[in-house]
Amino acid sequence: MKRFSVRAAGLVLIAGLFIGHVKADDSAFGVPLSPNAHLYSYFIINGMARGAFLMGTLHQKDMPVLIQMDETTRKAVLHNLDSQTIRSDFRADQILARYLGLIER
Repeated sequence: MKRFSVRAAGLVLIAGLFIGHVKADDSAFGVPLSPNAHLYSYFIINGMARGAFLMGTLHQKDMPVLIQMDETTRKAVLHNLDSQTIRSDFRADQILARYLGLIER
């Protein structure tokens, strides 16, 4: 049950990022992507990682890889905030998905 909820939340999160990349002119509702969308996603995934550790889904042996991935993700998200290009958006999406994948294990 825990695994399903993490996966479902992750899928919603990633789907939201990809859907959010639609430009305001192309969107049916005219809602542009927030410039902070990747930052919000990072905070959510970071909270999910903390929760998984507290609930016992992640163990002490998982921490070095998770901490390294957290740092890599944080740097990519901060770079994306400074320079929001298609390339940095794509890179932030990829790294956020990898970070989320570590929690699902």
